[in-house]
Amino acid sequence: MDLSRFGWRAIMLIATFAMLFQQAFSYVCQMVLPILADRIAQDFGISRGWLGLYLFIQNLVAIVAAIGCGGFILRYGPLRVSQWALFSMATSLLLIATGWLWIYPLGAILLGAASMSTPASSHILARVCPPRLAPLVFSIKQTGVPVGSLIGGLLVPALLGFVFYSAAVGRTIRLGTYGSAFAIALIVFAVAIALQPLRAYFDRERDPRSRLAISDLSQTLRLVLTNYPLRDIAFSAFAFGGLQSMFAGFFILYLIDGLGYSETEAGTIFALSSLSAIVGRILWGILGGAWVSARALMAGIGLFAAIAALLMAMIDRSWSAGGITAVAVLYNVTALSWHGILLAETARLAPPDKVGGVTGGVLAFTSVAMMIYPAVYGGLLAYTGSYAIGFALGALPALLAFGIFSRPPVESAWPAALVATAGRWLNRRTALAAGAVLCAGALLGGALHAMVW
Repeated sequence: MDLSRFGWRAIMLIATFAMLFQQAFSYVCQMVLPILADRIAQDFGISRGWLGLYLFIQNLVAIVAAIGCGGFILRYGPLRVSQWALFSMATSLLLIATGWLWIYPLGAILLGAASMSTPASSHILARVCPPRLAPLVFSIKQTGVPVGSLIGGLLVPALLGFVFYSAAVGRTIRLGTYGSAFAIALIVFAVAIALQPLRAYFDRERDPRSRLAISDLSQTLRLVLTNYPLRDIAFSAFAFGGLQSMFAGFFILYLIDGLGYSETEAGTIFALSSLSAIVGRILWGILGGAWVSARALMAGIGLFAAIAALLMAMIDRSWSAGGITAVAVLYNVTALSWHGILLAETARLAPPDKVGGVTGGVLAFTSVAMMIYPAVYGGLLAYTGSYAIGFALGALPALLAFGIFSRPPVESAWPAALVATAGRWLNRRTALAAGAVLCAGALLGGALHAMVW
């Protein structure tokens, strides 16, 4: 498809919605196993905590893929890398569909390797989007995550109960656990193929001679950690990414196994709360593009994400579905709505020819969190049987992110930066302001809790 005949606005819109489309179905793939985890655990007679191990493997691979994707993006083009990511995720679902537990770690590896999809899409958008529109455009693209949550939360339970008669085999067939994974894999393969007409334009600047080297990993990390504003963003990617991974990996299981909800009820609550993240991401994009600095927004997101995680830890069987949904909404508009602002700010701070690589370096910290948080959460779940403890612990790094972003970047090593941040909190005026914000958060939490009665 020849997009060069269009104006920059049309090209920007095409790029934004193509990457939103790709992001949505990428996230559908991320959701499949958490929804099926309870059934698979029953089939094999294993603990639900095994999901934490699967996510650990996935995100261990994702760290390397995110940091090292810069060379692949430059050599093969960001659109091609996006397609590869979708093919990799669809193949991981095919492995789940086999029903062979011993091969599932390979599926986790393929799912982790697909982490290069977000840096690739950022590379595309950074080339076609004016800086003043970047927060909004990146936020719109990142609504693909809650859109994917909505699709997955409704599609997977529907496929689980889907029954049809096959004349070819002469009997009624129920898709069930493994047939549902197979059906979604076919859909994702089709999405990857549908992006092909756009490749000629968005990959036109690829350099087939660009080298692929192991040293790219250390160079990318050094660039992120020596740029102090990028370093702060990397920490927020860790703190918020960890909260996101717990919600994506265990919230539905929390409702089904911990609170006794059906798969359909749990999927509906998950999907409805995900709709709020669409609004939240666009709202943060509008505010970040016109009225509020990215650092101020990240500080606010850190505070209220921590409050949402603490409220999540308070849920029990006495809560109504409305109260649980309200907490999930607060969680979604904070801990699941930071991506657009973060990616736009990363693109602004990165060298123009290294947007994809630097984005991958920053998002590697998200992958680290998505490796650590689910593993710790799964271990605690297996040991204690409690779904609440993990959410309570996850609130602490988010509170630290609030402290870091409530002040300008500290141009020193991280330990010194933490000391400087703590010293600033001892300032009387700052302490009073923080107390006022925390009181407001406590009032909001009390109001949400009151909804259960």
